[in-house]
Amino acid sequence: MLTNIRRWIAAPVFEGDDEKSRSASLLNIILWILISSASIYGLFSPIEPAVLFRRALIILPLIVALLVLKQTVNWGYVRPTGMLIVGLLWLTFTISMFYGADYNNPAYMGYLLVVVCAGLMLNWRAAIGWSLFSILTSAVILLLGQSGFIPPSDANTPSLGFWIAQTLYIVVCTLLISQAIRKIDQAFENARHELAERKRVETEREKIIKELEAKNTELERFTYTVSHDLKSPLITISGFVGLLEADARAGNKEKFKADLQRIQEATQKMQRLLNELLELSRIGRLVNPPSDTPFAKIVEDALSLTRGRLMAGHIKVEVEEDLPVVNGDRPRLVEVLQNLVDNAAKFMGDQPAPLIEIGARKHGTEQMFFIKDNGIGIEPVYHERVFGLFDKLDPHSEGTGVGLALASRIVEVHGGRIWVESEGRGKGSMFCFTLPVKE
Repeated sequence: MLTNIRRWIAAPVFEGDDEKSRSASLLNIILWILISSASIYGLFSPIEPAVLFRRALIILPLIVALLVLKQTVNWGYVRPTGMLIVGLLWLTFTISMFYGADYNNPAYMGYLLVVVCAGLMLNWRAAIGWSLFSILTSAVILLLGQSGFIPPSDANTPSLGFWIAQTLYIVVCTLLISQAIRKIDQAFENARHELAERKRVETEREKIIKELEAKNTELERFTYTVSHDLKSPLITISGFVGLLEADARAGNKEKFKADLQRIQEATQKMQRLLNELLELSRIGRLVNPPSDTPFAKIVEDALSLTRGRLMAGHIKVEVEEDLPVVNGDRPRLVEVLQNLVDNAAKFMGDQPAPLIEIGARKHGTEQMFFIKDNGIGIEPVYHERVFGLFDKLDPHSEGTGVGLALASRIVEVHGGRIWVESEGRGKGSMFCFTLPVKE
């Protein structure tokens, strides 16, 4: 129970809203100061016995109202509670003045408290507004007292003089408080901006660290893969050079020619590997200026480059109409389509009616493009592996295994992503990727 009481007394904290938590903390302090001050004043301030009941009628409801407002702060209604507190104080002092429209009435200077609370709980503009309103209220009440509508002052000193003095007090305090609050608000604003900037820098730093870690991992894998795949033709060349020497000594011309052919094939394979590695290294660095290009034109260029393989395999290609306009490096995007179409044609298998479909559709908020085939398909376990460098699912297939890695890197450089969808062996494949489009 004591824990619950302490929690209720303490200022509430609102996760994710530092400004609201700060305001609630300040409001909580002011509320407990007001509650304590009203209680002490009601109990210990000297007063004539005749007005004890009148004081109780004013102070007790005020304390109850302040406790209720404390609960509204805990519920999260911070700013409305601040406005209600200022209004409640103004109402309390105004009612007190109606029991004696006199500068001798302690409530007369209470309007200064209204101004201070308005400035602290709301803002400097509210402090100025409530100060003007309090000055006007006290003037009206004093005039009503002098006119006999409410109990008048019985002092010899003119009420106007005290009203002027009170007005000067309020104006000076208002100016000082408003300036102080503006400085405090400015300091908090600067601190908030600085904190936001630090968070942004920290986020950027973490992002860069993650990118570097990913690049290091990729570089390690790249180094291993390159050393492994380049070593194979070197071993072939080294082995057949020894055989060439033996064939030359034996005078076996046919064997000599066969061994020489193997060396040439290994050399050509190494040349292809080196060329494709060079091409892969350029992605992300040597990029042509981006331009708006109809995706249909990119498809047309890619099909022109792969026409030989398509015709040799009697593969039908269907292209959707009304394809969007994409923004990017046109030659690189043509290269993406070329690799994906070439890959689809290469793995048609023994499909009697080979077909490749090219189109686009909305994928959530992104524009997705796809190259769909009815070829041999890809098992789900290999969906990510196919984009790896030199990662060939069929080691006996032609090519070096760089094509899909190139396509993936180009799409990533354009801010998109690429993936494959396939139900498995014999179900065909659909390679999908996203690209920025012209709105």
